[in-house]
Amino acid sequence: MALAGLGLTIYVIFHMLGNLQVFEGPHAFNSYAAFLRDMPILLWTARIGLLSIVVLHIVLATQVSLHNHRARPIGYAIHRYRQASFASRTMMVSGMVLLLFIVFHLLHLTAEVIGSPTSDRVDAEGYRDVYGKVILAFQNPLVVALYLVGQLGLGLHLSHAVSSSLQTLGLEHAALDRLFKAAGPAIALLVVLGNVGIILAVFLGIVRP
Repeated sequence: MALAGLGLTIYVIFHMLGNLQVFEGPHAFNSYAAFLRDMPILLWTARIGLLSIVVLHIVLATQVSLHNHRARPIGYAIHRYRQASFASRTMMVSGMVLLLFIVFHLLHLTAEVIGSPTSDRVDAEGYRDVYGKVILAFQNPLVVALYLVGQLGLGLHLSHAVSSSLQTLGLEHAALDRLFKAAGPAIALLVVLGNVGIILAVFLGIVRP
């Protein structure tokens, strides 16, 4: 589960970095999207691989949760958290929020089942106008609100998951413990700020058609 989680974390980071090209304008963003589509074998291999990792991660997380419940079917009479962070205590909730957000995101911007289809639109250079699709999507306040909730779930989940995964894999050292513990919140903050920056920049009219 730790390895699957770290693999997904790496993808999320690169996904965010790629999407930041929206700030460079339609040419850069649409060219980036066209570059990905021009390698269908690689693209679909990545999609199938990511889907497999997501399913594996969910299955293993469910097994771990059930194992923990069987180990102690009766809860503590009094809960007093000494070290457990809010993110660690809400991993199941943030995971569910994140799963629902992923499904919505795929139906919205990838499959275009939700919202107005824009797959037939092209820009001045003949590229599929993915930039215009993103601009149109984040002009809707409801869509923006749903994406912000999704980023909250992503941030909470990453904040604990990354540090916990490093610890699970045995990457502990007295001199680096603080660095490993800070890795999760730092990566979560980086990814969420990047994604939220894109959403709000479009919604507030900073990034325009």
